[in-house]
Amino acid sequence: MSANKNNQNELFTTVRHAVNLGDLICAMASMKKFHQVTKRKIQVLQTINHPANYYPGAIHPTVDERGANVTMNHRGFEMIKPLIESQDYIHSIVQYVGQKIDLDFEVIRGKTDVGMPNGMLQTWIMYAYPDLAYDISKPWIELKGKCPLKIKKQVKGKILLNFTERYRSHSAIDYFFLKKYAPELIFSGTEKEHWMFCNQWQLSIPLLNADNFLEVAWAIKESRYFLGNQSSHWNIANAMGTPRILEVCKWAFNCHPNVGEDNYGGFYQTSIEYYFRYLYNNK
Repeated sequence: MSANKNNQNELFTTVRHAVNLGDLICAMASMKKFHQVTKRKIQVLQTINHPANYYPGAIHPTVDERGANVTMNHRGFEMIKPLIESQDYIHSIVQYVGQKIDLDFEVIRGKTDVGMPNGMLQTWIMYAYPDLAYDISKPWIELKGKCPLKIKKQVKGKILLNFTERYRSHSAIDYFFLKKYAPELIFSGTEKEHWMFCNQWQLSIPLLNADNFLEVAWAIKESRYFLGNQSSHWNIANAMGTPRILEVCKWAFNCHPNVGEDNYGGFYQTSIEYYFRYLYNNK
């Protein structure tokens, strides 16, 4: 494995990544393992506006300037950058524009069979690079310093919710049971996602005001616990080991509860409501 140098003569290894925010969070487990073994930091080469192909009818808010679905756009890149670069094993994340690639994490798409779209997202890179296997029961994203005051004020004593339009178990779970907990809830996501969730379940809860995903990560960490579906938010909660409950998508089961401490979830109402009350009474 080769290495590059920056202006301060610090060795780093370049890793190409081309897809979504949540996938990047998962891939960072193997990046951390690389750093543990080699002591070299990683420069992430992220492709911007890579065309996205989802299942028929999928709705995803990440689009390019023409309105076409892409895996990561410029806004998403700028929002995730502070969180990625806050990690000790990361040198930087920059846009991929043809630079020299040391490790290509995109081999899992079309070149090396890793069982996609099944299995754990975090393990796909490990199947392609077995020497980068990381114990995913342990956190690989850590937040240093103090939580921003504006985030701390919003989430103090709150349970953080996040629900996207993709990868849901709509017919199996309703969230009317949350009405009695409404004063203790806060939602993180887009304005549309917030409106849709509140409108469907007749809730009046605030929307988190965060400027980037580092602030979102702090909100997840500082909240009492997290409830959401398979999304970048849950993957951040999972990577930090935050107490979390996952609404599992039965037909796209690539995010898994029950790995690591306080990691719960299920396909149906009984499990979700049980774990919500369990954490409510114990966290």
